[in-house]
Amino acid sequence: MAADNDGDYEYEVEHNKELYETPDKPGKWIQFYAVDEIDVKWERAKDLYRTGKLKGIYAIKRGIKCPRTSPTLQKYFQPLFFYCGPAYKEEEIMQYGKDLLKEMPYHMADTGHMYYKTNEQSETDTRCIGQETNYIYNIKTTPENFDPIPSTNTTDKFIDEINDEIKSKYNVGLNVGKWIQFYAWHNIDVAWKNAKILYRERELEGIVFMKVSTRLGAGEKKNGIICFYCGPADSKEEVERYGHNLIQKTKYSSRDGFMCYKYKFKDTPPSSPWLYRIETI
Repeated sequence: MAADNDGDYEYEVEHNKELYETPDKPGKWIQFYAVDEIDVKWERAKDLYRTGKLKGIYAIKRGIKCPRTSPTLQKYFQPLFFYCGPAYKEEEIMQYGKDLLKEMPYHMADTGHMYYKTNEQSETDTRCIGQETNYIYNIKTTPENFDPIPSTNTTDKFIDEINDEIKSKYNVGLNVGKWIQFYAWHNIDVAWKNAKILYRERELEGIVFMKVSTRLGAGEKKNGIICFYCGPADSKEEVERYGHNLIQKTKYSSRDGFMCYKYKFKDTPPSSPWLYRIETI
């Protein structure tokens, strides 16, 4: 970590100088995230950068703190910087921004835009990032592609995550059960976001689809649940292999030290509340 001239931010940086040269007169697209989700977003950004999926982006940084930014803003939000250039090539910069939004969907309700700022503006302008015209380009964003948040959702009992390609690959028909993970409400939003990233990146072997409970579905319960559906339910070895991988990828631990797999037999109630169970971290 070091002092950055981007508004005097201290930052974490990811820059592969062997693959990406710094262009002439660079700048950066900026995204702000709540502090309870910034870790997941930063890991996502690094994975995309390292696998070459951020077209035109030669470096990324995560802002940690800035003396010139209000304490209130720093308490609740942190920025990610996506560097690209040259800043004077508007058409290219705008395309990089649009491509970035496809990989890193972003929206802040109070601004409705993602902003591009030159490094010169950061060095000379003492105003906080994103204020008035303290940028040279912007792209309008929308909340349409964003999933509802489990801990605050009061319109759906469950939120689904289903990818047709993955479902087609692993679908086992009705012979499917679910591994269940329990999370306190103050942890479930981050856990759900992490699970979605892993699922979309095909890291969760065997998982057909997922569901997470919401405030509406859980009522007064202290914990929410994330269900990971897989099968065939009668293949103990296969299902447990999926479960062990799931625990490793999500780094899941539970109070009783186990994760349980449930399967509802048609017209026949199971003799146990769970079919299989394996140890957690």
